[in-house]
Amino acid sequence: MFSKKFSSNIRLRKRMITSIIILLVVCLGLGYSAFTTNLGISGTLNVSKYDQTLYGVLEKAAKKGTYAKEYTGEHHDSFTVEPTRKIYHWYAPSTTAGDTLANEILDKNNVIFANHCWQMIRTTDTGGVKMIYNGEPENNQCLNTRGNHVGYAARTTQSMSTTYYYGTSYTYDKTSNLFGLTGTVTTGTIQTGQYTCRSTSSTETCSTIYLVDTVSSGTNYYVLPLKGNSHYSQFGALQYNQNADSPAYVGYMYNTVYPIIYNNPSFEIAYPSGWAINSNYYYSSTIDYGNLNSGKYTLINPNLISTLANYDDLVGKYVLANGGTNNIVAYYIVAQADNKLYYKTLSNGNLNISLTVGDSYTESGGTYTLTNPTNITYVDWYNGEYLNNKTKYVCDGASSTCNNLNHIGNSTTQYSYLYWGTEHKYKYSESISYSGGTYTLTGDIQEIWDLPAEEERETIGTHHYTCLSSGTTCEQVYYVTDYINSRFDCLKLNNVTDISTAIINMLSRDDVNSINSVMKTGIDAWYKMNMTSYTNEIEDTIYCNNRDISSLGAFNPNGGSIITDNRLKFSNYYSSNKDLICTNVTDRFSMSNTNAQLTYPVGLITYQEVILQNNKNITKTGHAYWTLSPDDYSSRFVYMNDVHAGGDDGTYNVYNSTGVRPVISLKPGTEYVSGNGSMADPYVVE
Repeated sequence: MFSKKFSSNIRLRKRMITSIIILLVVCLGLGYSAFTTNLGISGTLNVSKYDQTLYGVLEKAAKKGTYAKEYTGEHHDSFTVEPTRKIYHWYAPSTTAGDTLANEILDKNNVIFANHCWQMIRTTDTGGVKMIYNGEPENNQCLNTRGNHVGYAARTTQSMSTTYYYGTSYTYDKTSNLFGLTGTVTTGTIQTGQYTCRSTSSTETCSTIYLVDTVSSGTNYYVLPLKGNSHYSQFGALQYNQNADSPAYVGYMYNTVYPIIYNNPSFEIAYPSGWAINSNYYYSSTIDYGNLNSGKYTLINPNLISTLANYDDLVGKYVLANGGTNNIVAYYIVAQADNKLYYKTLSNGNLNISLTVGDSYTESGGTYTLTNPTNITYVDWYNGEYLNNKTKYVCDGASSTCNNLNHIGNSTTQYSYLYWGTEHKYKYSESISYSGGTYTLTGDIQEIWDLPAEEERETIGTHHYTCLSSGTTCEQVYYVTDYINSRFDCLKLNNVTDISTAIINMLSRDDVNSINSVMKTGIDAWYKMNMTSYTNEIEDTIYCNNRDISSLGAFNPNGGSIITDNRLKFSNYYSSNKDLICTNVTDRFSMSNTNAQLTYPVGLITYQEVILQNNKNITKTGHAYWTLSPDDYSSRFVYMNDVHAGGDDGTYNVYNSTGVRPVISLKPGTEYVSGNGSMADPYVVE
C-alpha cells in the first residue's frame, strides 16, 4: 500500500515538473520541441539536449554578441507554416578586427551531414538551420586543404545514339578517376536523367560521364558532363541558364521567352581572327581578275614566301586562298601582328582596297554624293584611321557617289565598322495593336534613320515599338530596349500588345515556372544522386528567386530612356529593402508551392543571405559561385548576383559557368552528436 502511494507520488511529481518546464520554455520563447527531458526514478531533471542543437549553436553565439546576430527584419521562411522562432545569422564587421572574427567563424560553422561538409548560414523562422554545401569530407574533416572531387561541368551538346548504354546512376573510382554505369543499365532508349559514357558496352568506363538533359536537335542532346576535377567547395560549375538574351532567363524555372535581338549592319575591313599561312604560299603587289583566267584572280609576277619571317613584307600585298597563283578568292593583306596576317577578302571581281569617306553628303534625285571625300586604304584604316571616322559617311569601297548611303556608326576596332544605310529609315510608335497575326503601329509615329542623333534617341524612349522597316504593319514587331555602340537592342514580341504584358509573361505569370533552368537541372541531379535518403531530415523552406522589379528602365511603357539608366533592375541589389521576404508567390520556390514547386528541398543562397554575413571572409571560397538572386538586364544580357572568389558580392552573365553550392535547411531540433564546429572537428549530424 505504501509502495503504491510512493509510486503514485513520483508520477505526480514528474507530471508537475514537466508542466513547469513546458511553461518556462514557452515563456522564454525557446520552444518545447528544442528540449529533451529525462526524469529518472529519483525525479532528477536532465535538460541538455538543447545545447546539442544547431539552432542553439547560432542562438548562443548571437546572445554572446561575438560571432552572430539576431535578424530583426521581415521574414517568412515556410510556405505553409507561420514564423514562430527568431532568426540568427553569422556576422562580422567589415573591419580589420572583423576580418579576424570572420576567419574564426569559418572554424565554427562546419557541419557534416549526409556524408558531406556544410557551412551553417542562419537559422530559419521555423527553427531550422540553413546550410551551404562545402564539399566532401576527408578523414571526417572539412579542411580547406581538400582536393578536387566529382562535379558537373557546363551544359553542352553531344551526339547520342540508341546503341549507347545508359544508366540511372553511376560509380566513380577515385584511384583511376573513372566512371562506370550502374542502377538500371539499358540500351535502345534515351531518356532525361540517364548517365552515359557514350559507349556501346555496358561495362565501359570513362573519365567523363554525361547526364542527359533534353533534346537539342536531331540526335544531339543537351548534356551535363561529369568529371573528377571540381573544386572541393562546390559540386561543379554550371551556367545559370544556357541563354542570356531574355529577362526570362533569370528564372530558376521559366516559361515564356521573348528574346533580345540587335539590329547591327556591319562592314568587315579585315578578318578578325588572323591567318597563319605557311611558306608555300605566293604573294604579289598586283593582281588581275578575269583577263588571264576566267572568273579567277591571278597574281602578277608572284613571289614565293621563303620564310615566315617575311610576314611584315606581305602587308599591302595579295595572297590567294589556295596557295597557288590563281583562284576565285583573293586576300589583300591589311596587317601583321603576332605572326598572323589580317586581310580583306576579295571575291566576285572586287578589286577595291580602300574606302572613301565624307564628312557629310548631298542628295539629288536619289543619288548621294559625299562631301569632302577622303580615300583611305584598308591598311591605313587598320593602322589608326578608323579612330577618325566615327559618324562619317561612306558609299561602298572607293566610290564617292551611290544610291544607298551608309552612315558609319562606330569603329572601335581595326577590323570592322558598323553602318546604317538609308534603307534603315524605320518607323517607331508609342503603341501597337495586334489582330489576326498582324501588328500595327499606333499612336504617334516617327520615322528615324537608325543612326539617330541624341534627341532622336530620346524620342525612341517614348516610341519603342517598330517593325524594323519603313512600314507600319508587320507580322513581327520589336520593342527597343537599348542603344549602345550604334546598335539597337530590341525585345522580340509575340502575341502580346504591350510591353507590360510581356514583362508579366516572362517574370510573374501564374504558369511562369514550367521549364527548368540549367541550374535547377544540375542541382536536382546532384540531390537525387546524393541526398534522397536524407530528405526526412530536411525542412521544406522557401528559396527565393526574387524577380520583383526595382526599376523598369527602358521597359517602362510610359516612356523609358534607351540611353540613360535604361536597365531593367531587380530588387535584390537595387532596392534599399534587403529583408528576407519574398514578394511574389511565383518566386517562393518550395515543395509546397504549386506555383513554384521544387522537386527536392534544396536551392541556392540568396543575395540577402550573403550580405547578412557582412564580411567577405565568411563567404569566400577562392572560387566564385552563384546565388539565386537576379540582378538586372543590360545591353542584351541578363545577370544574376554571384559571390566572387574573394567573397565579394557581384554579378555574372547567366550563360557563363561558375560554381554551384546547394543550400538545404535542417529541420527544427536537429542535434549534433559530436564535434565543435571547426574544420578539423565539424559538428556531426547523424
